[in-house]
Amino acid sequence: MALLRSGRVLVTAAISLAVFADGTAVSRAQGGGDSATTSAIDSAVRTGNFSQAASLLEKDAKAGNPEAQYQLASLYRSGRGLPQDDGLAFKWMKASADQGHKKAQFNLANMYLAGRGVERDVNHARTLLSKAAAQGHDEAAKLLATIAAQRPTAPPGPNSTATASKETPGSQSVPKRSAVATQPATRNGRPALLDAAWRGQVDAIRRLISTGADVMVRDDDGNTALALAAAAGKIAAVDALLSAGADVNADNKAGEQPLMLAAAEGHTDIVVRLLQKAANHAAKTRSGATALTLALRGCHHQSASQLLDRGADTGVILDGGATVLMLAVPACPETTIRSLIGKGADMNASDERGRTALFIAAERGNTAAVIALLDNGADQRTTDKEGLSPLLKALENGHADAAQTLLGKGADLRSTTTAGNTPLMLAARNGLAGIVRSLLQQGAATDTRNNQGYTALMIAAGEGQLEVVKILLGAGANRGLKNKKRETAVDIATASGHATIAQILK
Repeated sequence: MALLRSGRVLVTAAISLAVFADGTAVSRAQGGGDSATTSAIDSAVRTGNFSQAASLLEKDAKAGNPEAQYQLASLYRSGRGLPQDDGLAFKWMKASADQGHKKAQFNLANMYLAGRGVERDVNHARTLLSKAAAQGHDEAAKLLATIAAQRPTAPPGPNSTATASKETPGSQSVPKRSAVATQPATRNGRPALLDAAWRGQVDAIRRLISTGADVMVRDDDGNTALALAAAAGKIAAVDALLSAGADVNADNKAGEQPLMLAAAEGHTDIVVRLLQKAANHAAKTRSGATALTLALRGCHHQSASQLLDRGADTGVILDGGATVLMLAVPACPETTIRSLIGKGADMNASDERGRTALFIAAERGNTAAVIALLDNGADQRTTDKEGLSPLLKALENGHADAAQTLLGKGADLRSTTTAGNTPLMLAARNGLAGIVRSLLQQGAATDTRNNQGYTALMIAAGEGQLEVVKILLGAGANRGLKNKKRETAVDIATASGHATIAQILK
């Protein structure tokens, strides 16, 4: 596989090796799609959210964008963010190729040659390769030449043996070339050793190396055979390549090494093997990622544990001020969080937006991570640059369990959002009845107003939160108060079409 691209910038995200024969992967061409969409796709790729990237690409693809069609086909082909589907990969690759996209033409030709998603058709493949080569695609030109050199042999006729055995006087029989010797230098559009490594074809790897293949051959993005095998999870191929002297720490053009690629996909057996062979766990990509940060992005706990046991640095800071804990807390299990804390990860560091690991865990509703952080003394008083505390963010996003955990550890009930909303108001808006009760039991004031003069009761009435309205009324909330528009709770409920609540409030 090759590197994920955004314009000219190489970006690491999960597997960064491509699925297609020319070594390309998910990329946004300069000028392809509007800038907002391109930025959103880039962001999704950086965070490993291939499902979101696929959703955005599909919109552009359906609108006829050939680059988006090509990228969407790549995701279907590799199963990244979408179920692996050769049929849909072929559909979108063909749509892009039909619009003259040279990489799509090249990859579609390889699909015809391999019979992936379509019946095998060498003639169609030749036509597509010719079109791609005419646009300057070097690999297409090479593959076209290889196909041209492989002339089909007619089946022998009834007298062919006798004819072939005849020799004119003085003639010498020419020895037949071995199958290895006649094997083309490329397979599926890339050096044969790279293709065999990606597919985990150990016998082919050994045969190719024994006949002179360079174990350090690279694809267009600098990936060696070992990098491809590591990314694909092919442990036997990794062993064969290491035995042949493959460089365990060879960088590709993005600065990614085999260990990083294996860690990014959670191939723990390969992570262990590479570490045994002195792989450098401290190495960084061009963007500053390490094997550990890549493992954590995918919540690959076993791979992360192996790296931590070997002394992987928990103090790495990525773009935007993200720490290893910040990478883990959105979705990783409690064991991962506790392991990182136990290895010295800074719990209270803030990123460029002022968010701590606890804030992000609360924002994403990862209650297990919230518990682990609070148990180890994480400070929940720190707010982000918008003045939001972890409790406010959890409530704003409707994460009741995380909010309840924070309340149990002394969260500040007096904190407010920039709009003046209190924890009680946010819980009321989202219908978090249990949280409303807890806040009231802890002394939250029922009639506090936000910047627009709304109380928790007014907000609940407008959102149709019947149970919360009843709880607030039971706690003595003042139904006669008015907001800055001179509306009471009953006025708001009536205008919002919540007749039952309006009747209760009268």
